[in-house]
Amino acid sequence: MWVVASILLIGALAMLVGGVVMQLVYHVTLAPLWVGIFAGILLSIPLEIWDFPNPDVIIKAITLKDRLLMVCFGLVIGLGAILLYALNLFVPVLHWGIKAFFVPGVVIGGLLFGVGVAVAGYFPGTIWIALGQGRRDAVYAVIGGLLGALTWSLIFGQARYFFWDILNFGPITWPTLFGLTTKVDELIVAVIFGLLMISMWLFIPRRQGGKACVLHLTGKTKEVMPLEDEISEFKEDYPKIPDYVIEAVSVQQPPRSSRIIFALAFDFTLVAVAVIVLRQIFGESTTYAWIWSQILYFIDPRWAASLPYFQLFGGLKIVNGVPVDKPFSEIGWEPLSDLGTFLGGLISSVFITKRFMGFKPWTPHIWRNRFGNTPGSGSRLIHRRLPSPIWRQNGQWLRQRTY
Repeated sequence: MWVVASILLIGALAMLVGGVVMQLVYHVTLAPLWVGIFAGILLSIPLEIWDFPNPDVIIKAITLKDRLLMVCFGLVIGLGAILLYALNLFVPVLHWGIKAFFVPGVVIGGLLFGVGVAVAGYFPGTIWIALGQGRRDAVYAVIGGLLGALTWSLIFGQARYFFWDILNFGPITWPTLFGLTTKVDELIVAVIFGLLMISMWLFIPRRQGGKACVLHLTGKTKEVMPLEDEISEFKEDYPKIPDYVIEAVSVQQPPRSSRIIFALAFDFTLVAVAVIVLRQIFGESTTYAWIWSQILYFIDPRWAASLPYFQLFGGLKIVNGVPVDKPFSEIGWEPLSDLGTFLGGLISSVFITKRFMGFKPWTPHIWRNRFGNTPGSGSRLIHRRLPSPIWRQNGQWLRQRTY
């Protein structure tokens, strides 16, 4: 696993340094669109290793039963904010992409987004990783995302006033709230904010009754036995999963595995900052609407180009004196970065974690525990557990059969 983490770190550093050189030496501010493929690959492999495409993992994170997602993203956001605003001191152009704060849209949209994540067990980006992982339910999640994107694209013109125009306070950042405008002031705010986010990794245990992640990293905790139920689920869902992957992602990690997780989080941080230097923020949800724009443009070009939502990224308007009539002609690299996200999930699940599921039928454990082992069944079924490893000793898993 250290080999994988090292390769990812080298790739992330190459992308970040390349972006800085691109601007400072060659005075080019936008990287080619194809670079988004590699950004998606480098960002998705750590997420696949952490098993974030697994709906069970996402639900555990949302209910705070497993805080790996919160702790890792706190670390990533904290380190990323400090690094990004430090680069802002001398890199000419950073593609921030700060969104406007329109209260109805943010509140209602956030609620709908949260419900969707809780029901599906996927974020817009983890769906593409799950497809690469060969999850059958991800296919249905993509269909749901496409239907939602189509609905919003069609009603945007009528809904825009309520969701976007009412109580729209424009882009807001912490420095602007305090009237700070210089780059040094912004860096100071970023350092304070970053340290607060990093503190989650320093002080919040991954699970109730556990130790803070930093203690695992420094080796201040004893190597403890992984949870039997968790290891059983790993082996049941992924029969070919290597033992080193189980160690790296299990709830109770030895120090060496915590260090691997930190290395992967650092890789994620570098790539997230690099994409802002290279071209734009890393986003994945707009691809769903882009797919519809291409389909509808093929069916009726004039009508598709006239839809108000599509015009946000192209469509019937004038750009620098030139008429633009193709929807989403200005989207950037999101479709390509999503392709990279899919490829990263595929590469990781086939060659690294051995989690590739071949789109076979599978029911999330949270559903089984509540409703049974059959999708759509409301009856509670008793299923036989597979043989499961419960403890690692002298490099080998000792197995115990449970029923």
